[in-house]
Amino acid sequence: MKKFVFVLFTLSLLIMTGCGSQTSGEGESPDKEKMALLMADLGNPFFHVLRDAVVKQGEELGYEVLVYDGQNDASRQPSQIEDAIQQGVSAIVINPADESSTANALRDAIAQDIPVVTVDRSVDVEGVLSYLVTDNLKGGQLVGEWLEEKMPEGGKVIHIEGVMGTAPQRERGGGFLSVIDPSENPNSKFEMIDTAVGDFSMAPAEAAMSDFLAKHDDIDVVFAQNDTMAVGVARAIETAGRQNDGIIIIGFDGAKEAFDLIETGEMSATAVQDFEFIGSEAVNYVHEFIENGTKPEEHVLVDVYMSESK
Repeated sequence: MKKFVFVLFTLSLLIMTGCGSQTSGEGESPDKEKMALLMADLGNPFFHVLRDAVVKQGEELGYEVLVYDGQNDASRQPSQIEDAIQQGVSAIVINPADESSTANALRDAIAQDIPVVTVDRSVDVEGVLSYLVTDNLKGGQLVGEWLEEKMPEGGKVIHIEGVMGTAPQRERGGGFLSVIDPSENPNSKFEMIDTAVGDFSMAPAEAAMSDFLAKHDDIDVVFAQNDTMAVGVARAIETAGRQNDGIIIIGFDGAKEAFDLIETGEMSATAVQDFEFIGSEAVNYVHEFIENGTKPEEHVLVDVYMSESK
């Protein structure tokens, strides 16, 4: 009797296992397609907005999003791109740390028919699906025009630049100087008294500003090419006890930290770029290309606007 029960039990297990395998084979959804997001530097809190927008939109469209952080080190991204290719990604969205070092690795991806969209910075590689970026040149000009309206009689200006040679550094600075620098605009009433490279990072900008405060008694304006550096500038002013000097600090990005300082009066304004739109739109571009072969415009500029304290 026991043997008979054992046989029945074994047969029932075999039947259940067979049914389970059949159900799994027919009903199981295939693995998600993978999309790679390569960020230049997630140490900058504002870039979290771009990352979160890409991840959210990618997951909503059914992708697994692999996020890589270049840590502001251009030498990292080529190997990260190769890793993403090895992972079998269907698309790459990249915020390049450097516009030349990533080129060969991206060529490898494009040669394997992996669509690539660059955001915030471009890469000179044939076959990139789209370059989706804030209109940094116009943004720099907007900062200059805002300052002209704020200080019609002019003033003494310090300019803190980002990573030299990158498109945001060139374009934001170029737009700003075209309005404010008397050597470029003879009608300008401003005086450029100093400049420094802050690498889009807080600590270098803070150190540079500390030096400027020791060097100059009469600073009217500081334009930092991103909000992270502007926060560093504000910290240096506070450390030096120069909060009552009335120095106007202008940033660029629209980061939460900047808005917090604007609210307390420690910063004056920031040029706001829409990273949430840029991130989600980049995902839409590669998705539409994968699904339907639809190509977006090759170069898409996104407007900025000024946000200031009241």
